[in-house]
Amino acid sequence: MSGDNVYHPGELAVQRLAGAEAIAEQNGRMIKSRFPKGAAVFLSKQTLIIASSIDKNGNVWCSMLTGNPGFIELLDEVTMVIDAVPVEGDPLIHHLGGNPNLGLLAIDLYKKSRLRMNGQAMVDSEHRLVVNIEQVYGNCPKYIQRRTALFEADSRRVPKLAERSSELNAVQSAQIQNADTFFIGSIGPEGNADASHRGGPPGFVKTLDERTLLFPDYYGNSMFNTLGNIYCNPSTGLLLVDFDNGHYLQLTGRSEIIWEDNEISRFPGAERLVRFEIDEVLYIEQGTNRVWVIENKEE
Repeated sequence: MSGDNVYHPGELAVQRLAGAEAIAEQNGRMIKSRFPKGAAVFLSKQTLIIASSIDKNGNVWCSMLTGNPGFIELLDEVTMVIDAVPVEGDPLIHHLGGNPNLGLLAIDLYKKSRLRMNGQAMVDSEHRLVVNIEQVYGNCPKYIQRRTALFEADSRRVPKLAERSSELNAVQSAQIQNADTFFIGSIGPEGNADASHRGGPPGFVKTLDERTLLFPDYYGNSMFNTLGNIYCNPSTGLLLVDFDNGHYLQLTGRSEIIWEDNEISRFPGAERLVRFEIDEVLYIEQGTNRVWVIENKEE
């Protein structure tokens, strides 16, 4: 991949379906192959980054990495170091041993700002993630629920439970139905991993049954990156965080875009829907020693 003006063919395919080809061309110019000015300062202040990885079977997983400000550092305009590894039970590091593609989303929930990146990652001798960036770009602040991160110094960053299953239980379904935020991982047409954010009012994600979710896609920045990826490859991973307690729920499966107006009309403000079929569930209790306090209700 070379040059700054790069974007996924899948984005353009879906935008043509949606009648937004001109927007596709314009937004493609936002994606760079090196970090823009100001990225180093932004990243140095973050305490949360989402990582999307791909397992040996082509399944996508979304993981969460946290640390004190400064745990993300730029070595140069294309190299980033993340001084954190996920807790025991999270499969991120294992996946990188077979597939180095990594999608990243650094997100400041309080300031409602985010930076998306993808590239090739490895774990160095100091157990840090080193990422060679291929694509980087900012996203709009829409649908981010403002939260303040708190650090619980006395809590141990060791999960009490890491449980796998093939379907949701009642507690997990309730967590999803109460969520106002989740993160989604997907695969681009060239095989690169991608990580993104989705937000809405509590209850905007519906559990149709123990293995099926339905959620709306609202009007955003019209880049269609995630939808473009799903259009080309349905493999998808979701991450839902219990911001009050530090637990998180990882789901891997397949997504399908729904364009039928009668279905979409059930979700006010939605432009389209996504149906997600679960293949595997991973629930990690006490996955982080941070909690996030909600600041205000989004309108």
